[in-house]
Formats: sequence, structure tokens, C-alpha cells
Amino acid sequence: MAAVLDAHFHCPTCDPVLVRGQTRAICGQVIPLPVVGNGPVRKCPPCNATRRAHEKGHRR
Repeated sequence: MAAVLDAHFHCPTCDPVLVRGQTRAICGQVIPLPVVGNGPVRKCPPCNATRRAHEKGHRR
């Protein structure tokens, strides 16, 4: 059974440069290097929860 990969959210407004393996997602985890293959992927639950509140901070 393959491990499930989490797809993290990166805010281009707060951090315009995305460097996989170095840049942190809004949940605090480092966005991993891309993985070749067709394994199962899910959206990172902590990113989903944080994203709504984070995007409201950009609205004026």
C-alpha cells in the first residue's frame, strides 16, 4: 500500500517564491519535493482549516 501524499497550500502573496523542500506551507510544514507516480493524494487537512482564515487577512 502506497503512502498518501498531502498537497499543501502555499500563499503566493505572503511568500512569492516557492522552493520545494524549503518553503513552508501555511500549516507550517515544509512543502515536499515533487514525487513521480500516480499514488493517492489528499489536501492537507491543517492547510484547509488555516486557508480560509488566512485568505480573509488579504482582503481589504
